[in-house]
Amino acid sequence: MNETLLLGLAFAVLLALEWRYRLKSVRVTTAFIALVVWLYAQPNPTRAARRALEVPPAERVSGIRGNALSEYASGVRTMERAAGDDAMIFDKERLLSVGVLLWLACSPVFRRVCGAFVETRTDASVGDEIGS
Repeated sequence: MNETLLLGLAFAVLLALEWRYRLKSVRVTTAFIALVVWLYAQPNPTRAARRALEVPPAERVSGIRGNALSEYASGVRTMERAAGDDAMIFDKERLLSVGVLLWLACSPVFRRVCGAFVETRTDASVGDEIGS
């Protein structure tokens, strides 16, 4: 099964539990897991550099728009391509974790809008009614 799908399902279960039961422990755990996923899914320049070094000479970027590149420029362009590829490896997981954090940040506002309006009185207003 796809790892992103499993991660999304786990987050959906945690968010549903947090929404239904309003447990602070579930909320903090979900936020912590989302942050760990977000940090793990960040592009890594070292990983990109390793991939760029492993590229065979025939597959390296050797020219741009028909113009030949020097060996140095070819290495720089190959590294840029590897860094771009590395940034796209965990793009869905990063987006999912940011979405979970956004939901956790906004869910208290949604609860107030969806819940019943309860009027609360201050002690001063209660005293005025008793004295009348």
